[in-house]
Amino acid sequence: MSQDMSPRAGLTVCPWKYGKRWVYSITYDEALADLNRFALPLHEEFAIPGHVELLVGQMGQIRQAGNSSYNGMRHMNAQELRDLLALGWGVGNHSWTHQVITPEMVEEEIGHAKRVLEEAIGEPIILFCSPGDNTNMAQHVLEACRAHGYLGAMSLTDALNRPTDELFWINRTALHEQYYAPFFSEYDPYRNLRQAHQVQGWLIDYCHCPLETAVHPNKDCTQAQLRQRFETVLSEGGDAVWCAVPEEVLSYHLMRRHAQIEILDESTDEHRYRIDLPHLPEQVPYRALTLELHVPAAWCRDPLVEIGAQSVPAELVRPGVVRVTSQVTDGTCVRVAATPRRV
Repeated sequence: MSQDMSPRAGLTVCPWKYGKRWVYSITYDEALADLNRFALPLHEEFAIPGHVELLVGQMGQIRQAGNSSYNGMRHMNAQELRDLLALGWGVGNHSWTHQVITPEMVEEEIGHAKRVLEEAIGEPIILFCSPGDNTNMAQHVLEACRAHGYLGAMSLTDALNRPTDELFWINRTALHEQYYAPFFSEYDPYRNLRQAHQVQGWLIDYCHCPLETAVHPNKDCTQAQLRQRFETVLSEGGDAVWCAVPEEVLSYHLMRRHAQIEILDESTDEHRYRIDLPHLPEQVPYRALTLELHVPAAWCRDPLVEIGAQSVPAELVRPGVVRVTSQVTDGTCVRVAATPRRV
């Protein structure tokens, strides 16, 4: 029996982890070393994890990429990237050369860059981030990403991502002082936040390396503006926002998409279900799901929920509905009942 997402279903998978309403992530193109001085302290202060996309061909080197405004700044080295991973950050591939990727270049830009980066940091790379502009989201590039085992690709399109959207065209919001001519704009710390809440969206900010003064107003924000953005995300999001690295959000998206629920028993004494994950890509690194179980009122007082062989804590989210978040594997069984009363 396939998963039934209707309100009357006995077990449903929440759109986002922990039952959150919307999701916030932030990415830094190029993975410049000055992030350690200017951005990392803010991430630690606000407990918001970050994500960097490295120009792999210049890892640990002084940047020299065309006419880039960031030439002369240093890219992070392998140890710095591993240090970020230890703090809960994510790392993605931003190509090997930061050029327009032709069909003849995909092996180096997509495949070779992935392998070099994985060896350097000791972690799988599941995200490609388009360098330059959306020219590098061409069909031959995305086909190469799929062939080399990526699970998603990030564009430069200013839009939100919905729970059911395509993962090989992930949208990002430019966290910059202003936009390019002819549509100049003023920095807005509230940009896309209200809409993300309204549509249950996933908002991904992108910038490069916020300093005291933006390196280029059309490509970055300042450190002060980054602080203001974090303060606004948390004040506007409250308990409704899930702040996570793209790899975790991507994983949840795929777990939810592949989950199929079979009803095993819905008797008066207990409800039992099995969750299957057919065709889930083996590269998915995080395998938790947030489940809502619709139960009789009497069970809500002290619900007993077992995932596999483990008892897990459940919270009452509204009358007749309890929620749990747990690791799930293919074939996991879920059981819910009332905790036996003492006599």
